[in-house]
Amino acid sequence: MAEAIVSAILEQMTAITIDKAIEAWSLVQGAEKEVKRLETNFKALRLELEDAEEKEYVDKRVKHWLDKFRDVSYDMEDVLDEWETAVQQLQTDPSGSASVRKWKVRPFVSCFSSGSQVVRRYNIATKIKEVNEEVDEIVKDKVRFELIQRKIKQPKRPQTTSFVDVSGLIGRDAMKDEIISILLCDYKCRNVPTITLVGMGGIGKTALAQLIYNDHRIQTHFSKTIWVCASDPFDQTQIARAILGDLDPDSLISLKTPTLQSVLSKISEKLTREKFLFVFDDVWTDRDQDWETLKVAFKYGMPGSCILVTTRKESVARRMESPHVVPLQLLSEEMCWLILSQKAFSGRSQASREILEDIGMEIANKCKGLPLAAKTIGGLLQDKQGREEWQNVLNNVIWKSSFAHEIFSPLLLSYYDLPSPIRQCLSYCAIFPKSFTIYKDELIQCWMAQGYLNSDDNRRTELKGEDYFKYLATRSFFQDFEKDTSGSIISCKMHDMVHEFVQFLAEHRFVTEVVARNSLSSKRVRHLRLAIPSWDASPLSICLREKLRSLVVVSDGLTSGDALQDLFSRSKLLRFLEFDRLRLRPEQIAGGMKNLIHLRYLSLISCSGLENLPESVCELINLQSLNLRDCLDLKKLAVGMGKLINLRYLCIKDCPLLSYYPKGIRHLTSLTRLSGIKMRVDQSDGNEFSIGDLENLDLLGGNLCVELIGDELNWAEAKRAKLHNKIHLKRTDIRICSPNIKKEEVLKALNPPSTLLVELFDYQKWFHFNEDRIERMKIKEKIRVALIVQKEALKILDACSSGSRKSTSG
Repeated sequence: MAEAIVSAILEQMTAITIDKAIEAWSLVQGAEKEVKRLETNFKALRLELEDAEEKEYVDKRVKHWLDKFRDVSYDMEDVLDEWETAVQQLQTDPSGSASVRKWKVRPFVSCFSSGSQVVRRYNIATKIKEVNEEVDEIVKDKVRFELIQRKIKQPKRPQTTSFVDVSGLIGRDAMKDEIISILLCDYKCRNVPTITLVGMGGIGKTALAQLIYNDHRIQTHFSKTIWVCASDPFDQTQIARAILGDLDPDSLISLKTPTLQSVLSKISEKLTREKFLFVFDDVWTDRDQDWETLKVAFKYGMPGSCILVTTRKESVARRMESPHVVPLQLLSEEMCWLILSQKAFSGRSQASREILEDIGMEIANKCKGLPLAAKTIGGLLQDKQGREEWQNVLNNVIWKSSFAHEIFSPLLLSYYDLPSPIRQCLSYCAIFPKSFTIYKDELIQCWMAQGYLNSDDNRRTELKGEDYFKYLATRSFFQDFEKDTSGSIISCKMHDMVHEFVQFLAEHRFVTEVVARNSLSSKRVRHLRLAIPSWDASPLSICLREKLRSLVVVSDGLTSGDALQDLFSRSKLLRFLEFDRLRLRPEQIAGGMKNLIHLRYLSLISCSGLENLPESVCELINLQSLNLRDCLDLKKLAVGMGKLINLRYLCIKDCPLLSYYPKGIRHLTSLTRLSGIKMRVDQSDGNEFSIGDLENLDLLGGNLCVELIGDELNWAEAKRAKLHNKIHLKRTDIRICSPNIKKEEVLKALNPPSTLLVELFDYQKWFHFNEDRIERMKIKEKIRVALIVQKEALKILDACSSGSRKSTSG
């Protein structure tokens, strides 16, 4: 993850050193030497960072060193942001010779809105020099402590075998029988059929394979059964030798210098007389070239031969061309309890069991269906004697516990297998609470706001985010997928144990907690999610940090204007800001918003009281994402929306009162997602957005949902939309808000390409849809008000109770 940060910084420093703008370079006079020195240090460190990351969880000194390095890297990103801002401000200054132009946001780029005179006050060269001095110290520490060169015992992928006490394997009998019934069918096909068991680390894939392998029906049906542990590094020759050694040890010995060619020749010869079952356990490689030669040799087996594979990656099943892919499900709480109790109560008396059983059941529930977690914690409980010790295990957050590393070892293996840029994307998910519904598009925008999706291609950035999401999804880091009608993922969740794991990874940097008044657990926090029961005494002012990069505030209470102004004035380095369910007034955010010069993502989800979007939001020209989903009181967008030239994501779904969409939206040609917009279809005037204003928004992708306003169809305006140029769109839903406009006319006027799926809803369907939407809005508002009333009532009761206690004591 740190390696990915450094790569992005080096890319940005290259832009500094090659920039020839004389007037811009004057801002950093004397900085060239410092930048070169910094670049040299960063390049030297990058070569060793990934190795260091794999050691930080087993060596505290390495972790401390990496934490210091990450802090300095963040500081360097901020300096580079100021540099790019200064360059941009000078080159777009109306008083200069250059005209105002459109600037694309690159990673860590931001732009001040307050004028070039403010920018020029920044001595960026001095800041670069200060960062350089810190990096020099970090380099010295690396050498002084020999942090990277020291050999540290790493978590290794254990070598598995078929030998196991099957009586201790619980909870998979039904699935075992189902898979055995498939294996016992004598397939007659050209290639040997493969069954692949897929699931996250610790879910019990190996245990299930062992159950199947040792079943008497399998041992009777197949003339040869061979177990191969295929963990990384994947070695074709070693695997082939292991197979031949099991098939015919004498043949292997007879090969004086066994090459892959000679070993495979012997295997294919022996398999012609065998109906075999090969079990390849813990397969990680999904490269075709690793399997091709082996698969060719296996096809010489007798009819009815089979291959059973276990893996964490769905891509392995595709490479193996498996006709049967079996995703393993989580175990029930009862099964987890049986596994845990089997270990924890080994050698204990019945009386001891009765004393501890109730706590043990609660601890088993924390395993969330993962048998390896139940087995591991059960083993740890063997040494805990009394209720107090068991209660401490129950009360401990797993990722903060002394046994966290042991619990998370399987997940650490999956984590280290990820490319460095994707590691930081996974770690960012620590900002979400448990069981949170994560919307894929919003998550990708979060990654983009932090600069995790570097790409020279403007369109490629979101596609890279899609690739990263799929990469994590196919490796079981996400689950509970909600999909649209075309099968594309809309949202997902994380398994509780995976969530605990990312908290473990992101310790101190990411904090998610409920804040009462004067508490915040980490002073080094960079990404913060706060649930604030009450805004009394401005709790934000207590816990804010000047170096915050992400802030999510969730509260059902009334907003403190002073706390918001304090936020805007102090947390100027924010890249991502979300207010969820707050009651906001436009003037509360209008004043200080311009200070957030680094902001890429602004989210005001489910905020009430916000009747119009303040014009000051439009000064955030670096803004890439604006999410106004479920703002029930919102009636009007800002007139100056067209200034947000770098906006890529605009979500205004489920804002039923929103009726004004400014004409300036047509200038947002970087938009790749546009959700929930009304547009005029009867005319084009100078104030409101019309369907023809889609004309130049050719980067739009995904699903576009629009409502057509007006009593008649202006054919020329509809044709001006040029839907045939929207090649990235997958689907368009069009709701017609007038009985005078027919679906057939709209379809003919728009003339969409045959590749674009268009769903049209006539007035009658729109009318019912709108009624349902308004009804949902009323219900949401009633629930919100009821919660506020309930909280106020509880406050009054607490006050009365406190007063009563005081009078009694008096």
